[in-house]
Amino acid sequence: PDQLDRLLTEDAVYDLRDLGMGTVEGLPALRALWTEPGGEQPIGHHVTNVIIHESADGSVRVRSKGLGVMTSGRAGSVVYDDVVVRTPAGWRISRRAVLVRHAA
Repeated sequence: PDQLDRLLTEDAVYDLRDLGMGTVEGLPALRALWTEPGGEQPIGHHVTNVIIHESADGSVRVRSKGLGVMTSGRAGSVVYDDVVVRTPAGWRISRRAVLVRHAA
């Protein structure tokens, strides 16, 4: 969490509605989300199957699969739907929607 600014914009929006957690906005709120006691944070996190599409406005849409192993040993898979923008510090995620495929 100390280096989130190397991945996300300062005003990044993290859409966690598929996980029942609403949206979280800004680096301070995201740092708090990932460091608060009582949360089940992943001990292992892997991203794969990355697809990149440049938008007409100069931003980039990126879709990928996230695989995580939680502290309880439970594993899960999500789809990340990102908007990535060029900043003076380089490319950063400005918006991420975490999408879960729920079993029918």
